Amino acid sequence: MADFLTTKNFGTAIYPIHANETSGLLKRCEPFLTPEQLKSRFFKGISLQFKNGDKFTDSDLKDRINLAMNEAEILLGCVITREAFKEKIFFDQSLYKAFVHIQSEHRPIISLEQLAVVSSDNNTVFELPSAWIEASNFSKGLVNVVPLLAAFGGAQGGSAGMMGGIAFLAVLGQSSFVPAFWQISYTSGLSNKEGNVPVPVNELIGCVAAIAVLSEIAATHLYNSQSQSQDCISQSSSGPGPNIYNKRIEDLTTKRDEIVRKLKSIFSSRWFVGNF
Repeated sequence: MADFLTTKNFGTAIYPIHANETSGLLKRCEPFLTPEQLKSRFFKGISLQFKNGDKFTDSDLKDRINLAMNEAEILLGCVITREAFKEKIFFDQSLYKAFVHIQSEHRPIISLEQLAVVSSDNNTVFELPSAWIEASNFSKGLVNVVPLLAAFGGAQGGSAGMMGGIAFLAVLGQSSFVPAFWQISYTSGLSNKEGNVPVPVNELIGCVAAIAVLSEIAATHLYNSQSQSQDCISQSSSGPGPNIYNKRIEDLTTKRDEIVRKLKSIFSSRWFVGNF
C-alpha cells in the first residue's frame, strides 16, 4: 500500500499540456465519438449503402469506432482512456545520479500511485515518499526523485523512515546496474477527465473509422462499366468501380498520419538517450 495521502499529480490538464486554466472559448476535450458525429463529420454527401442494398447501421458504426479507437492507440503508442499500470524498471547508476530519472512505458502519466523498491519475491524494500516525487514531466512519462526536503531538514517531525531512506538511497549509488529494481504504479491516458478525450484524438479515431467504412463500401462496386441492350436499344454506363472513394480515403489517410505525427510530438520525447 502506497504511503501517498493522495495520488501524485502535477495538477494541470493532460491536454493542452500543463494548462492550468483555459478560457473555455474553445472546446479542448469532448466525449467519445458517436455514430451521429462520425456521419456528420466524415460522411457528408456520402451514401453508407452497399451495392447489394445493405447499409451501415448506427450499431455497425459504433463497432467500427471501437475498432478505430484500438487502432488509434497502436498508432499513437499510448492508451486513450484512463488505465492503471504497474511495471518494474531497471536501476542504472548514471540515471540514478540524474535524480533517478525513470521513464514509464506508457505516457502521459495522469497520476502516480506508488514508487518503490520491490524485491523479486514481491516484498517492498523501500517506498519513496510522495514529497520526493517530481511530477512536472509526467506528460512525457518521466518520473524524477528530488529528496531535497529531507536532505535539507525539511521533513516533518524528522520521520525515521524518510531519514533512513536517504541513507538507503546513498548505498544504492554503489551499484552500477540492477534489473527490475524500481516498481511504479500509475494511471495513464490522454485525458484526466473521465469519459472525455482531446478533440484531435476524436478526429484521429474518426479518420481511421471512416477509412475502414469507405473501403468496405467501395469493395462492393465491382465493375467500372456496364451495358445492356434490348430490341436494338442499348445503354452503357461507366464509373470508377472499386476506386470510387479513393480520393476521400487518400485525404483521410493524409490527415490521419499528420494527426498521429503531431500528437506523438506532444506526448513523446524527441531525443532518446541510453547508457548501454
